[in-house]
Amino acid sequence: MLLAADPTPITGWTPWDHVCAWSCRNVLDHVLETLTVVAPDGSVEPWLAESVSADPSLQRWTVRLRPGITFTDGEPLDALTVKTGIDDYLRSGRASSSHLREARITSVILVDELTLVIEVGEPNAGLPAALAGPVGRVFSIVAAEAEPETFARAPVGTGPFVFRRWSVGEPAVLEANPDYWRTAADGSTLPWADDIVFTEIPDERQRLEALLDGRGDILTSRSAELSTAVAAATDGGGRRLTAVQRFDDNAGVVLFNLLRAPLDDIRVRRALLAAADQSRLVSALGPDVDWLAATQWWSPASIWYSEEVAAAWPTHDAERAHSLLREYTEDPERSDGRDPGEPVRVRVLCTDDLALGRMTAELERQWESTDLIDVDVETLARTGLISRVMGSVVQSPSFAGDFGATCWRVGGESDPAVLASAAVGPVRTTPLNASNVTGEHLSALVSLIKSTDAGDDRRDAVAQFMTELANEAPYVFLAYSSSVVAATADVAGLGRMSLPDGSLVEGQRLGVGRYDEVWLRRE
Repeated sequence: MLLAADPTPITGWTPWDHVCAWSCRNVLDHVLETLTVVAPDGSVEPWLAESVSADPSLQRWTVRLRPGITFTDGEPLDALTVKTGIDDYLRSGRASSSHLREARITSVILVDELTLVIEVGEPNAGLPAALAGPVGRVFSIVAAEAEPETFARAPVGTGPFVFRRWSVGEPAVLEANPDYWRTAADGSTLPWADDIVFTEIPDERQRLEALLDGRGDILTSRSAELSTAVAAATDGGGRRLTAVQRFDDNAGVVLFNLLRAPLDDIRVRRALLAAADQSRLVSALGPDVDWLAATQWWSPASIWYSEEVAAAWPTHDAERAHSLLREYTEDPERSDGRDPGEPVRVRVLCTDDLALGRMTAELERQWESTDLIDVDVETLARTGLISRVMGSVVQSPSFAGDFGATCWRVGGESDPAVLASAAVGPVRTTPLNASNVTGEHLSALVSLIKSTDAGDDRRDAVAQFMTELANEAPYVFLAYSSSVVAATADVAGLGRMSLPDGSLVEGQRLGVGRYDEVWLRRE
């Protein structure tokens, strides 16, 4: 396995103190399993849990564990283990405590050996999805207590593989768990591979070359450029590749600060959207890259994607842009304090990425072609940009940010309730509300998403939220991010996962694959 560099350097594997981002999860998901899993389409399925159900208030969730599962140290998986993990480790962990707060978990109550009740402080229809992340990652308490330092290097779980060896900066080597609890859809014993070596190759092109040269069997990536290169290698001659690609639930945008004039006026924001030609902006990111223009947080592969929202998102309309700008610039009470008739001025922050540089140059051309917008582009390092956008607690209001417009990303793989709460929460207490958009109508829809667990009703609530957000015009959408898991022709079973009930799920998200049903055809 050839992995990309993890956004957070991997210094250990404890789910409470060590952040495990998407690249790291390719390893850890096969050792420490979770109570539920999120399928590639965004639906949630029970995993170590046999069932997860709520009372009518959506504040008491009953989790029933599957019987007969043991950790690789021989200890049984039971409700006390899960409760102790949450109460004694995850609740105070540097990496996990924020996830428990987001899930609003207040207490975990034992019912019997395999049953527990999780109480949350407010209705939370997204709790099953939270149990697929750090909150629901289950580990042997006996092993964690006995040798904490050893556990950090080689945690003990219920997964199809166990750590054979690993040290910081070195490949992680996993070997098959001979007593794994799951079987394949055909009833055969899992996993099918004897061992997996995970090697990090940060450079995207070098990772693909290593795969093509036979120095690896599988690679993962979240680079749109590499996804396109993999597709070319799959379709072309030479050593043919198998690829499982996806446009992820994460989109690039040019985001507006609604507390900064003239972007505090909705006429200006709507004019900037109408003046932007999305297709040309996306093409400027990389003319030879396979992009998919975004219209909402979720890609078409997700259960949360809405055709109605896609159709409602504003499109390029130069005449509308000019009309709105004229109305604002001739307004003697215009919010930016400039004289009537003067163009609006917009400062755009962006990183020194070459593709984003091409995009901002095209955006500057489009906006200034109206003759009513002056654009200043400021380029700075990624960390500096994040600091400027997120702001600080000493600002007034706190976390208002120091920018007008900026390159940014929106959406993500969390439950819609988590994403929506962070996107429109109170400015002073919600640093992730980078655009500073708020409103009672949006807050009411967030509450509806949290308190609705029926599938169709919840999807309708999410669509309503995205429609109302579009009305506020907080950003210009660019393109969805993409990910790929690719393998040589020797690899079979890529992109497949059998659920505990025997049903088959195909695909991947975020470049995170499952490899317990993958095998090599060669001897």
